[in-house]
Amino acid sequence: MELRQLRYFAAAARHAHFTRAAEELGIAQPALSQAIASLERELGVRLLERTNRRVSLTPAGSAFLTRASRIVAEVETAAQEMSAYAGGLRGRVVLGTNQSLAEYTLPKILGRFHARYPGVEVALRESLAPEMIAGLRDATMDLAIGDMGETGAGALRDMRFEKLYTDELAIAVATNHPLAERKRVEIAELRAEPFIVFRPGSALTRTLHRLTREAGFDPRVAFESSDSITVRALVAEGLGVTLFPRSIARPAGPKIAMLSLRPKLVRTISLVRRKVSHGPAVSMFVDFVRDQLLE
Repeated sequence: MELRQLRYFAAAARHAHFTRAAEELGIAQPALSQAIASLERELGVRLLERTNRRVSLTPAGSAFLTRASRIVAEVETAAQEMSAYAGGLRGRVVLGTNQSLAEYTLPKILGRFHARYPGVEVALRESLAPEMIAGLRDATMDLAIGDMGETGAGALRDMRFEKLYTDELAIAVATNHPLAERKRVEIAELRAEPFIVFRPGSALTRTLHRLTREAGFDPRVAFESSDSITVRALVAEGLGVTLFPRSIARPAGPKIAMLSLRPKLVRTISLVRRKVSHGPAVSMFVDFVRDQLLE
């Protein structure tokens, strides 16, 4: 069993497609297929089911992917450590984060980090909290920064969990909305309003449904989007109201009015990682982000 075979298999599983995996790895597609077939013969099990268009994991493949990803991650960490000893920090950090943070908060921080450590590549993956936790657990992500919402302590029991800062969640309405001049509002007052929501599974949508459920009603959803710029634009046009973080309402964009909830509501932005040793690139990135964002 060779390390390259594990890398090839992990890439094919991640893309569910041989050609796209080969393109990522910079090799010919037949070489990728042959390496994985050789790995399957050596292990005595089929890891991937092939069709004309896609590949999918078998039960054995799912179990093997967890271990293969961890092995590859450990080898890459060791290589980064040796690179640091040789002089000049190099490496790769795979970071999972919420869409709103990827759009507004992290770009400047990543720019500063790249200026200081140009040898470190950062791969940014916009994900929901459950996807980030899964990525950490199978070692396809090194870190996650975001609102873990109601993920639950059980899902994070084997993770390092560190609070970075809090961000108020408020109700966004159009500037000509009857409530626009108010400073505060109770969620029950919005019973008859159309809502614009983020995609199902997002921390904001889960929080909104919890609030309305506690107030005794289900939100009437008028529009749904996975993009905060789109949600803001829809609110500005008077097409509905939404639960929106104040931090992403401040930058320039379509004008909206923000009303604090009574009682005040905040979300916690946290940094999560596995309880294992990380290479110098990941450790340096954690320290850098902590300095930039820690309250």
